[in-house]
Amino acid sequence: MNIPALTNTEEKVMKFLWKQDKPLSVQEMLDLWEGEEKTWQDNYMRAIVRTLVKKGALEVSDIKLRSNSRASRRLQPTFSKKDYYSQLVKRGGLRVSEMVEAEAVAMTQKGDREGMSALIRDLKEIIEEYDTRDDAE
Repeated sequence: MNIPALTNTEEKVMKFLWKQDKPLSVQEMLDLWEGEEKTWQDNYMRAIVRTLVKKGALEVSDIKLRSNSRASRRLQPTFSKKDYYSQLVKRGGLRVSEMVEAEAVAMTQKGDREGMSALIRDLKEIIEEYDTRDDAE
């Protein structure tokens, strides 16, 4: 799978879509968006989405017909968050343990209990998956 390099802004949109875990139109993205990017203009979000489609990071999932007889495309990522970060690690020469440690330190400094709990859950799932593999020792 060819996973493209993403800008910081494109990565923010992809993280948002991975978190939503369902196809969304640009308008639905804007309606659900929170945080500092909430101020993004409609045209700016559309430009980012167009670039992500062109790069192959997003694809059309379905088309939603709206009440005013217009249609809007719902988009979804073409690769998972896990695959994206695995590719980043390979490109950058970072070890996963270094990335996890950095994220854990940042969450601790922010007092992000929810994020830390999610990280621990994810790590437990990875360990369980590894333990059930045939090649695990």
